[in-house]
Amino acid sequence: MELAGPPCIAHEAVDVLVVGIGGASPRAASVLSQALELPIETVVDALYRAPARLLAGLPGPDAARLAAIIGTLGVEVEVIPAGAPIARSPTLDLAGELLDPARADEVGQVLGRFLGMSPQEALDLLLTPPGVILGSVTEATVRALDAALPAGSARLTASRPDEARFALFASELSSLQIGVLRPHLPVDAVVTPGGSATIFDLGRAEADLLWRRLKAPERVQVVNQAFLRFSLDLTAAPATGASAGALQALAGVPLEDYPLICNALPVTVEVGIAFDAVSARMALYAAAGLTVRAEMETFSHVGLDILSARPEALAEVGLPSPAPLSTAPMPRPRAKLLRHRLEAAGAEVLFAEPAQ
Repeated sequence: MELAGPPCIAHEAVDVLVVGIGGASPRAASVLSQALELPIETVVDALYRAPARLLAGLPGPDAARLAAIIGTLGVEVEVIPAGAPIARSPTLDLAGELLDPARADEVGQVLGRFLGMSPQEALDLLLTPPGVILGSVTEATVRALDAALPAGSARLTASRPDEARFALFASELSSLQIGVLRPHLPVDAVVTPGGSATIFDLGRAEADLLWRRLKAPERVQVVNQAFLRFSLDLTAAPATGASAGALQALAGVPLEDYPLICNALPVTVEVGIAFDAVSARMALYAAAGLTVRAEMETFSHVGLDILSARPEALAEVGLPSPAPLSTAPMPRPRAKLLRHRLEAAGAEVLFAEPAQ
């Protein structure tokens, strides 16, 4: 391990700086807390919010020796002059999505080691929309996790909460709560008879204020818009013309399938689109003469119709026999993974969209 900064002189006081979590496991925080007699909160803060000062005012040789020992845990450290200023990175909130169901177990193992929890608990974070993994960490931590995950298996989205925009989702609000919310609703916004409403593009302070004033944590959720995902449904398309080529370019639909698509509208043509990209994608379709609508998929639920499956395949995923059978609606990421695991075991499975 290389130690940055000028050579340490015995009588010069120096500090030990955590540069990044590196390949360290969560166990490193407990080990360092006990070995250095530091509060566990101090160590965790230094690891996940690096660069951060871990030890201060040590003799040079002592600091170098401790830095080398800390480095054996996988933590990236440097020795710097005592009191030297540290450019603290802005903190980020981090969410993730499972992209490759075939590697779900690997992702759970890696994420579990990184977060200090069981693989199943870690995987559950990705399968529970909006997939928030960590809060108030620095870019170094995000990079370390991204490097540890199998390539192409998952997608991480990091967002600065102080700069982010937020969406508020409310349901079953009372007339009093609706009165509190109404001044903040866009002109064309609708409050359903059941007291549900959605507001996009709120600043953090405004979102937090509304959440506190509504006083209904079980019925009001505030979500960073960077973590929301949308699908695009093709609702209208000309039977002939250049639109077939445009749909192939935009959504990868083969030219020969275009007539089938036109006869089966509406059809989902894109999924997993970030909030900030939706308008631009819709404009591209409109320019090609194609009409699409955006549907938020982050909190959508879907069931599975299992047409055929071996009893042992059903038992493996905790479902009763025999097939055919249908599951209750579940968050879409869970349904995708369950369908993959059943199909990998030879089952025939279809998504069953809930009735509107």
